[in-house]
Amino acid sequence: MNEKSLEEFVAVGRIGDIPDGSSRVVKVGGKTVALFNVSGKFFAINNICPHEGGPLAKGKLKGYVIGCPWHDLQFDVRSGFGTDGGGYCVASYDVKVKEDEIYVSSRCRDF
Repeated sequence: MNEKSLEEFVAVGRIGDIPDGSSRVVKVGGKTVALFNVSGKFFAINNICPHEGGPLAKGKLKGYVIGCPWHDLQFDVRSGFGTDGGGYCVASYDVKVKEDEIYVSSRCRDF
């Protein structure tokens, strides 16, 4: 990956900062983003549950699915799509790893 491809990305931490199966809240472009490590792959979604504002990074991560700690609405951390058919979804962000540094895009993906 060349440096130009990292222009819209923000360094948010190192690989060792987020153990497998865990999450961390990071700030990217003024947004609160939940960053997850699933089997050594990193995924980022908006940290705020659209139902009632629960902090998704504090939920239970089961594989690629995070459950909101307040009402257990569930989202796929790879896409931000709700997994329970309720129509809820959250913004997701591209993540890149260069050497041991993790970068999150400052622009969310289109649905």
